[in-house]
Amino acid sequence: MTVLSLPPLDVDHGPADDDSPLRSVSTAVSVLDCFADEAELGATRVAARLGIAKSTACRMLAALATGGLLERTGSGRYRLGLRLFEYGQLAVDRLMLRDVALPAMGELRELLRETIQLGVSVGTDVLYVERAESAAMNVRFRSEHRRNPAHSSSAGRVLAAADPALITAILERGLQRYTPFTVVDPLRYRQILAITREQGYATSREEFEPGWSSIAAPITLTRGGRPHPVAALSVVGPTSRVLGPRKPAVVQGVRRAAARVSADLERARG
Repeated sequence: MTVLSLPPLDVDHGPADDDSPLRSVSTAVSVLDCFADEAELGATRVAARLGIAKSTACRMLAALATGGLLERTGSGRYRLGLRLFEYGQLAVDRLMLRDVALPAMGELRELLRETIQLGVSVGTDVLYVERAESAAMNVRFRSEHRRNPAHSSSAGRVLAAADPALITAILERGLQRYTPFTVVDPLRYRQILAITREQGYATSREEFEPGWSSIAAPITLTRGGRPHPVAALSVVGPTSRVLGPRKPAVVQGVRRAAARVSADLERARG
């Protein structure tokens, strides 16, 4: 994996410089960059390469090791940690995900003539990394909504339903009310997630913007022998069209499309 390269830092002049958060981030990235050329490094070598005090190098190496970005060897030196590999794999998966999902999203858009979204979790939000809108639609979803709170969206629910850590984070942040229909009771929210796990899809009725509702299904990858949601495919549109008489067709369409993307993604990963 290629680590972002920054220009060498100025010589460290003492604690005042260390107090700057931006300087700390720059130093951390520069420290990681050192490992692009050498598998293992100690504080003395890192300090010499970056022109910083050895004490600063020691603190930064220890902090990065605590976060899993580096790991300490038996000799007291450091090497890249597994978390960097995980981050790199996640980035690759998400870029691959978008390319793999586009054909199925286009077909689902033409089938249902509604907006189709591809969402991934970012903290306690859902980030829509791709959106397919039909030019023939009479009403278009507001395109500025690229990131929504997970608790108020169907996509967020299918992602949280299988992720206890995400559920905890969402509840700790708090269930903010955006419309009169937003579910803000933690017990009710947990009940909805249980239903989502059982039926394999989630709905959201006007919980983020009045008049608009959605249905989502999970896109999964096999991990540890079990399917694990890595993204969500959702259909969003006027409530009467998504959750009205057409709801069974919308559910069937989005579940089939998500299953197709899941299978294609498995094949793409080899």
